[in-house]
Amino acid sequence: MIKYLALFIIFMLPTISVARPDTRMIDQMAISVGIHKNREFAYTDKESGYFYGRTDREGKDYFSGWNVNRERVFKDYKLMVDNHLVDRKIAEVTVAPHFIKRRYIDFQEELRMFDYKKVLSIKLRNLTGKKVAIALLGERIAFSKAEEKEAFYKMAEIPGYTIAVSAIKGGKLNSFKRDGLVFVEINAEQEGFFIALDSSEVSVTKLLESAQKEHEEWTSRRETRMEKLLRRNHFETSDPALDLALQWNILSLDALVTKQTGDGIYAGLPWFNDYWGRDMFISLPGTSLVTGEFDVARKILLSFAQFQNLDESSKYFGRVPNRVRPDEVIYNTTDATPRFVIALLEYIKYSGDSRLVEQLYPVIKRSIDGPLRYWVDEKGYLQHEDADTWMDAKKDGKIPFSPRGNRANDIQALWFEQLRAGIYFATLTKNIDDAKRWENVARKLKENFEKDFLSKEKNIVADRLTAEGKADFSVRPNQLFALDLIQERDNKLRITRRVWEDLVYPWGVASLSYKEKNFHSRHEYPEKYHKDEAYHNGTVWLWNNGIAMQRMVEAGQKEAAYRLFTNMSTQTLNIGAVGCLSELTDALPRKGRSWVKLSGTFSQAWSSAEYLRVWYQSFLGFKPDASSQKKFLIEPNIPAKLTKASSKTVLFDGFLDMDFERVGNKQHYSYSFRDIGAPVWIELRLRGFLPLEVKLSSQQTLKISLNGNLLQVKICSLSGDLLYKQEAQKDSKEAAKIRHEEKIFDRLTFCPVIK
Repeated sequence: MIKYLALFIIFMLPTISVARPDTRMIDQMAISVGIHKNREFAYTDKESGYFYGRTDREGKDYFSGWNVNRERVFKDYKLMVDNHLVDRKIAEVTVAPHFIKRRYIDFQEELRMFDYKKVLSIKLRNLTGKKVAIALLGERIAFSKAEEKEAFYKMAEIPGYTIAVSAIKGGKLNSFKRDGLVFVEINAEQEGFFIALDSSEVSVTKLLESAQKEHEEWTSRRETRMEKLLRRNHFETSDPALDLALQWNILSLDALVTKQTGDGIYAGLPWFNDYWGRDMFISLPGTSLVTGEFDVARKILLSFAQFQNLDESSKYFGRVPNRVRPDEVIYNTTDATPRFVIALLEYIKYSGDSRLVEQLYPVIKRSIDGPLRYWVDEKGYLQHEDADTWMDAKKDGKIPFSPRGNRANDIQALWFEQLRAGIYFATLTKNIDDAKRWENVARKLKENFEKDFLSKEKNIVADRLTAEGKADFSVRPNQLFALDLIQERDNKLRITRRVWEDLVYPWGVASLSYKEKNFHSRHEYPEKYHKDEAYHNGTVWLWNNGIAMQRMVEAGQKEAAYRLFTNMSTQTLNIGAVGCLSELTDALPRKGRSWVKLSGTFSQAWSSAEYLRVWYQSFLGFKPDASSQKKFLIEPNIPAKLTKASSKTVLFDGFLDMDFERVGNKQHYSYSFRDIGAPVWIELRLRGFLPLEVKLSSQQTLKISLNGNLLQVKICSLSGDLLYKQEAQKDSKEAAKIRHEEKIFDRLTFCPVIK
């Protein structure tokens, strides 16, 4: 384990810099990528397009280049200066959230996108007096003609797209052929190129004219939006690399929030540039709730609700879709619908917007009554088909590689939480008969779950019950989602430890234990098997890191959880796509390697979302609940590595400022609410102490000091006047419980890395 941490320290060193107070946060986030370090990057237009490339070479990946509405427009571009081709391999590259900059010996190139505009900007600097030219690359794009101020292209395979190139400053351009490519040439004083896409030559010309006039305003709006999001979610800790990784995940995740088919969240780039119901509602808390983007969450919930299956004769009646594309809606998943309802309740808790429940109650009712009609058995379990969970890969689209029918453990946990949320919504809207019906189903499910799924001897929850009622005890991470259905805390802790040591590597959570006969250590290993065979049978999924870290923090094992969290921070900054978290990694390093190969999408929404959710909810310990009155649980679990931490976060209709400092064995916390309206009831939980409840108003500060066995709680006015004081000693029963639980985790390790 020590060698992995040492390797990560080496990785971290080049990225840490001292922030200057006179610059914007987005500028301070820029990451330098060394020459010959080929890293991926991507930008979106927040609507239906993205540009994906490599820092030091032309993009040769299938999805590289500019993609709009799931169609690749072109795969890359080539520049020429005074008839000399530009070689990207000699450029020094800087990647920031709002641009990528390549510095050559005598000029600079900047690529940018704009919000809700199908326009790319390629600005060139320090080329006074020279001629510059650009050629668009790709098998789908075909040069059409050059006029005085624009050059036009067509999509060879897809009608309806017209692409055009102009100078940023406008003016004349020329075209010429070289080495089979058509180049468009301008003077350096014209500052570079705009590339635009629209439905006709007339409309794309107008779009280019708008870009020439308004691009500075477009740039300002985009950068202001990013800066505002960061300042509403500001962190400063004793670890600058952590701060930078948090900032990058916030903005990389925000880039996936788009308006392609209504409001939604891309599941991941490059190939999941569409909406997946399961992914979207796993991602929603980390994307828009913990960051205070409540309006974004509201729009997504309303938008996706419109796609609910309304056909009462369909077995999918009441489901929200598995996937939504511009030309397709499919319903072949069980977990998207409960996750939608659970996400709605989380939205209410964070925002207090209970009015949305009235609007969406018919959707909620169908989402529960549909399964009750077609899928729920006599024990209250939600049945489903073999590949209708998140482990959905099939051979030839037919035979599941990881069959989990017909009652998977995580599906039962989600169904139970959907029922509980439904009961709350029904009570809130005075639909008492619905609440009673659903309470009966939830009660039956909970009464039966432990009897059918739990093995205390094996410290495991069965991954599923088969159609014949047989328990399948394959060791998978799904049981972590079902722990709230287990009654005894010791059972939960022992299961958590077993999952950690059987499945959790320093880089993430494997989808199947290395001890299982069907374990596949690598995702892409074509000489031995198809990658989908490994997809859910050993491949590491970073989104599962979230629930694994959450359960460890709940078990009092925050330091172990934070080691995994730190490694996710390092991937964000130094491995793979700049500022992103990938979908997957291999389970084990390849020959001669100390770390694993990344795989799947290079920027996956639920990976970044779970990283952020756990930071807020588990490590900072922020859990708001405005579903009735304003309540706020504070349960901090600041890792020992951090000696200082401060944050500004959105809370309810105002803000929460937090400051933390560790001096020796002493810990000091300060919490101040601003602009929150009604007072907030705060439940304070610190390990070893009995819970405390206090009431805090806006413009007051809650101060907490922890010194060994002594806890001191104060409420002060902003001017420093003491309004309330309470002291408490560690509770002897709590202390004994902690000692007992620590023995359960004695000598805890990551899953062994077998060569």
